[in-house]
Amino acid sequence: MDSRSKLLAAAAEEFALHGPRGTRVQAVVARAGVNERMIYHHFGSKDGLYRAVLEEHVGDFGRAWRARLDQLVDLPPKEAMRAAFRAFAEVFAARPLLGPLLLHEGLGGWQVRPRLTGEQLPESLREIYRRGRADGTFRADVEFEVLYAVGLSSLVVVPVFRGLLADRPRVLDQVIELILDGLTGASNDKGE
Repeated sequence: MDSRSKLLAAAAEEFALHGPRGTRVQAVVARAGVNERMIYHHFGSKDGLYRAVLEEHVGDFGRAWRARLDQLVDLPPKEAMRAAFRAFAEVFAARPLLGPLLLHEGLGGWQVRPRLTGEQLPESLREIYRRGRADGTFRADVEFEVLYAVGLSSLVVVPVFRGLLADRPRVLDQVIELILDGLTGASNDKGE
């Protein structure tokens, strides 16, 4: 592994543990087993290293999830949405540093990553949602951005409750079905 890759891997661990402010350059280079100069050579600064770590982890996750989503757009809407949520949970779980990295970034006020906007959400997931609304599978009163935020945040916190839910079979399936029940249930729109 080259020095750049070693630094990215070591820094991801340190930033996930301590956040960008709490991470020390000395800890990163000790973990990576490289000279401190390599941080400045490859990334310009600790902030540049942090930015590169976030870009690598978020980009890797996004590519992997979008590839799975693109395979689902022709399925019936509810089946496709179920598979999309499962794919999200599996891809996210395979990247255990992503959650802590994003949590530190969010708590720090999104200093490096821009805040997520509706235009950045996966188009293939939006298309599944559109088809489901058009054919009456999904409620008309649930906005896509609300579904995205509530659904994905529900899946992200499942590991947080690992102790409470560890011995329960099919926890992920149950969480996904709860989300889908909210999306397909009776409308709460009272015309207000």
